[in-house]
Amino acid sequence: MFFEYAFLVTVVIGVSVSLFYCAVTGISPIPSSAISRDCILDCMPDGFSGTVAELGAGWGSLAFPLAAAFPDAQILAYELSPVPWLFMHMRQIVFRRKNLTISRANFMKRPMGGVTAVVCYLHSEGLEKARPKMEAELEAGTLLISNSFDMPGWEPETIHRLDDSFCPEVYVYRVPENPLSGVEG
Repeated sequence: MFFEYAFLVTVVIGVSVSLFYCAVTGISPIPSSAISRDCILDCMPDGFSGTVAELGAGWGSLAFPLAAAFPDAQILAYELSPVPWLFMHMRQIVFRRKNLTISRANFMKRPMGGVTAVVCYLHSEGLEKARPKMEAELEAGTLLISNSFDMPGWEPETIHRLDDSFCPEVYVYRVPENPLSGVEG
């Protein structure tokens, strides 16, 4: 009986903490669908060997496949919410990826210099908040792949329309040359 109550208390605390962080960040940690994940992996350049920052990595549904598909790349997975971060961290213990670094951190407070690709599943408001940081810290031409949501003010290089009601589009961008205009030109 004790273990049943302990399990119930653990679940209630986990759900409560997750709801709190959803309220703080405005984002719930929803995993990418298999269709969108495969599309995102296909959008990465063949043989990619740079540094990928996954912003809001959640449960690791993109971070682990990225690390497996691009063993010569360094994958930086940022997640602020403790429950998905803990799950991803435990997953890293079991399915170790040497090229994957998992950080419980607000990516807005982490430097992005040296990052050569960004992958994210953030709503448009979150992307809009992150845009000035990306424009200031990422080199022009840096790849940005966004699952389901567009980057306000940037023109996508490509929009992949998916047969997936959960994640209907994948947007591919390059950090613009002239961030004041919001588009390359």
